[in-house]
Amino acid sequence: MAGAEKGGLFSMRKTVLAIVVLCGVFLLASSVAWGEGKTIKVLAMTGPWVSGPVKVHGEEWGKMTGNRVEVIEADFADLFPKMQQAAATRSKAFDILLAGNIWMADLVGWGYVIPLDDYLKDPEVQYETDVPDGIKLKNMFGGKTYGLICDNDNMYLFYRKDVLGNPDYRAKFKEKYGYEYNVPPKTIDELIDVAEFFNGWDWDNDGEIEYGFVRSTKRGAQTYFYSLPWVAPYVVVPRDKAPAQGILYFQPDMTPLVNSPGWVKGIEKFIEMGKRGCGPGLDWVRGDVINEMILGHAAMAIDWGDIGPNSHDVQSKVKGLIGYALPPGAKEYWDWQKGEWVKTEEVHYAPVHCFNGWSFYITSTTDYPDLCWDFVKYMISPEVSAKDVANPFSGYQPWRKSHMQNLEAWVQAGWTEEEAREYIANTLAVTDHPNAVIDIRIPGSAEYMDVYELHLTVALSGEKSVQDAMNDCAAEWNAITERLGKDAQTKFYRQHLGLE
Repeated sequence: MAGAEKGGLFSMRKTVLAIVVLCGVFLLASSVAWGEGKTIKVLAMTGPWVSGPVKVHGEEWGKMTGNRVEVIEADFADLFPKMQQAAATRSKAFDILLAGNIWMADLVGWGYVIPLDDYLKDPEVQYETDVPDGIKLKNMFGGKTYGLICDNDNMYLFYRKDVLGNPDYRAKFKEKYGYEYNVPPKTIDELIDVAEFFNGWDWDNDGEIEYGFVRSTKRGAQTYFYSLPWVAPYVVVPRDKAPAQGILYFQPDMTPLVNSPGWVKGIEKFIEMGKRGCGPGLDWVRGDVINEMILGHAAMAIDWGDIGPNSHDVQSKVKGLIGYALPPGAKEYWDWQKGEWVKTEEVHYAPVHCFNGWSFYITSTTDYPDLCWDFVKYMISPEVSAKDVANPFSGYQPWRKSHMQNLEAWVQAGWTEEEAREYIANTLAVTDHPNAVIDIRIPGSAEYMDVYELHLTVALSGEKSVQDAMNDCAAEWNAITERLGKDAQTKFYRQHLGLE
């Protein structure tokens, strides 16, 4: 789950149900005996999502150890400032942070979190055998592990299997466009054609007009995230031809790529989709995307994983009808190293880990680092995490390999084992893709992205050409980099990429 936004259809009324379901976890024996009476304080986003599992499992762990977990909640907008203030004053207000993975560079740069590599040697964690390489990369910064993902955020394609698989519709599409589309669409161009075909008519015979594709386009509604899967296939150089995996935002020397021909083409395709395959208007937010999909009003969307679990809600009209796939790619990319377009025979995919996910960190100011670790270890254990990622009200997405086998909670939530495996397998495929983009983790990342979204929405509205809007964005990005210190920013970015 990215940020604080969820589908509007699913409100706080589900909090009690969420806690009841989460309480079904196995109680694990703590590996360390602790004295009673200690309290560890966890800073987390205001629930029920994200912080809810910490409250439930905190009570379980407290009963096992004789200690107490206090969850201190803050609205999403206040989380980062609270951590920043605590780090600056060396406050002991928090022992554990449940914070965005994208904030790792700041937390490390402030010296506010400790490396966890020695703790991860514990065989009970199964870190080497059960944690995908893509998760390990997100957990690391500058060669050390500082945060531990409990929620695996990335974007992928959701599509109506029954609608796109309809043989009559496929035949009509071929007659109109001259080719037979893939199920699911493999390239961005194909995605736009398929969305256009299914846009603006009643393809499920329910008496209502449906859309081909839905997305968020409103300023301040995570719209910049929704654009990234469109630009990445045109910007990211394949891993075997690049100095690092998933280079998207800047070249390794902090030269912006946001105004490169590849990025511009991706935004132009994003705009083309709006003209050909989407519902009208530029005021849609993430809640609209989720709700339109699960209420059966849209054929496709690219979003975080929450559409999957929410498709099994009691109000869903599409239970068992949603398919999952990598975000579509392209058959060309801009090689920023050579300054030229490169054509490819195979589809070039570059999925994006938008927001990266929520991670546990242990603060450097805590008096109880070992005690904190024991609780974090419990939270990320195979047994506990398997329950959490199957619960749509946790806000957590699958991240362990063993989540593919431990499907009891998914079946209890109304999934078939086959569908659950398909959903989890796709999530892990995106996670471990060799070209996958780990969302940027450098100081000021939120400021860079806020500036980008401003100029993106200018381009979407038609006020400026995409190239002019992105040139303006690149100029502002350079100004931010100079203000924060180019040498320091370059070092942080290279650490983010794993080059240092």
